[in-house]
Amino acid sequence: MTRIKSTLLFIVLAVLVFPALQKCFHFITPAPLEGYFQPSPRPDFSLASLCSGEFQQTMSPHIERTTGFHENFVRIFNQADFTFFSIPHAAKIIIGKNNLLQADSHVDAYLGRDFAGKRFLDDKIERIRYLQDYLRQEKGILLLVVLAPGKGFYYPESIPARYLERKKSTTNQDYFASGLEKNGINLIDFNRWFLGMKDTSRHVLYPKTGIHWSTFGATLCADSLIRYLESALHRRLPHPGVEKWVTMQRADKEDDDMDRVLNLLWKIPVPPMTYPVFRFNAADTTRKPAVLFISDSFYWNWQHTGIIRNTFSRGDMWYYDKEVYPAPAGGPLNTAEVGLDSAISRQEVVILMQTNAGYGNIGYGFVDRAYEYYYRGMTPVKRIEANYRANPALMDIMRKKAADQHLPVESVLYTDAVFLYNTELKRLSKYN
Repeated sequence: MTRIKSTLLFIVLAVLVFPALQKCFHFITPAPLEGYFQPSPRPDFSLASLCSGEFQQTMSPHIERTTGFHENFVRIFNQADFTFFSIPHAAKIIIGKNNLLQADSHVDAYLGRDFAGKRFLDDKIERIRYLQDYLRQEKGILLLVVLAPGKGFYYPESIPARYLERKKSTTNQDYFASGLEKNGINLIDFNRWFLGMKDTSRHVLYPKTGIHWSTFGATLCADSLIRYLESALHRRLPHPGVEKWVTMQRADKEDDDMDRVLNLLWKIPVPPMTYPVFRFNAADTTRKPAVLFISDSFYWNWQHTGIIRNTFSRGDMWYYDKEVYPAPAGGPLNTAEVGLDSAISRQEVVILMQTNAGYGNIGYGFVDRAYEYYYRGMTPVKRIEANYRANPALMDIMRKKAADQHLPVESVLYTDAVFLYNTELKRLSKYN
């Protein structure tokens, strides 16, 4: 009995002492936690902050974050909650059936909870049609809408029952796809394509533990996009050659980006995943088109695998129509700092690519911005801007906002006007 007590005492002391030793000497280097964490620096001590409780309040998270083996303790805690209660310790992630990870925004998109309204979507479709015709006729530029697949649409059977209590309604994805087709707008609907292949594909198109299409699925879609552009541009384009396909028993690259931010002890089991080994022909002299992507993060797989640089002469990408890539040495530019017409005019193709139909705003503001620039008649947005300019007090507010955001006054003025216009469209959509 004495030996048992001594052993237990030793274990308790080790649990108490080892973290302190690790904090002082760092004799073990644990794997860092994934995801974003609020910085918690050591606060400056003062008698006033101690008396007010501010010092203790800010010191507590600092001590927690710097405790020895903090990363290991977090993973143990997260694994326990995940295994026994299906609780994810990561923002915006839902644990679906069979531990398939869903994003709450993808679930909302599938159920139609984020539907922007018919009046709003009809306006965007009409503007896209105008831009398609204008760019083709005036500049010889092809405008193409690409709808990337949404995980909620692809795996609706995995959505927990508590999210299905309210009846599924009209979705931005379905309404946009139908409206774009009816209006003769150039469209590739990869969401519909994935659903059509779901029961027949021998390889995983959408990973169990990732938020984006699988590397295999992305490669198929890239090939399909290139073939579409070949037909539309009436010429051959370089194709990414796949030397071989490699099957792995784990998710690689970005196919487990949701799993990683859960910070678990063990990876979530996944079915066999298929990955390409590319063979790009450096001697291929085929003329590559200049393409501007206005896209969400579904673009990055094509960028990271080399498909973009080996297919297109320019890999310009405006991330959510906010950040310009490739980024200059000083960091990404804001699209408001780039000349819209000059950036578009040097392209052969402009591609608007979003999952879940951009949650009702394909192009994430690009459509409104380009339409207001190229449409020479009076528009509601231009009327709002004119009213602002006629009001000195409002213009003073705009100048202050521009200075705070380090943006041109005209850009801030336009953003406010578009916000007011779209807000009214969404309000009117409720009565449509």
